[in-house]
Amino acid sequence: MAVEIVNWLEIPVLDMDRARRFYEAVFEFTIADMEVNGENYPCFPNKMGEGFSGALVQYDFISPGSKGPLVYLNAYDGVERMVEKVLFAGGTVVKAPEEIAPGFGYQAIFEDTEGNLLAFQGEK
Repeated sequence: MAVEIVNWLEIPVLDMDRARRFYEAVFEFTIADMEVNGENYPCFPNKMGEGFSGALVQYDFISPGSKGPLVYLNAYDGVERMVEKVLFAGGTVVKAPEEIAPGFGYQAIFEDTEGNLLAFQGEK
């Protein structure tokens, strides 16, 4: 049985406005504000256009950084183009786009404006 391993994604940030500008520029969508238990959650839209797939968060128990799990985001515009968007939005490239293996597409690793290490996977 195949399962979808990612249910929800929360990316820790220090500067909410800066992080919002970065992710909106890279993914070319508008982050929606949703209220949860009296707190504002800036949320990523899901691919179906209804509901959300994750949020930018500020918690006392977690901070941005590069020492946690490496999450691969969908490079819907192609890995090389997404890396260009990261650079334009103020992020840095840690690992340039490269082929994973024949038939598995390409990947690149980047650091967002908050210091989080993330990756893209998709077509070249």
